[in-house]
Amino acid sequence: MSRKGSLLSLRDRDSAPSPVVAEPKEKVSASVSSSTGSSPIAPSRQGKKAMTGYFSPEMSFAMHMTARKNGKSLQDAMAEAFNDWLRKMGESPVGK
Repeated sequence: MSRKGSLLSLRDRDSAPSPVVAEPKEKVSASVSSSTGSSPIAPSRQGKKAMTGYFSPEMSFAMHMTARKNGKSLQDAMAEAFNDWLRKMGESPVGK
């Protein structure tokens, strides 16, 4: 049985040269700044940190549907749930 190659092996592989296309100055400077890793952060994400988890498809569906039914985003519903859990554990809720 052969083993599939890793994505890291593709990193060093030479790719086919891309055709040269003239771009306006604004686009060129924007693409240069984003390629250096300093991409702009959405205002709604500034000062916040991502928290992820893996849940069953049923839990995901229930959370999405309940949030939508109550006119909330999933992020708002999760923040409310986390704050409720913090209160239950005797901690102060911290908001979003």
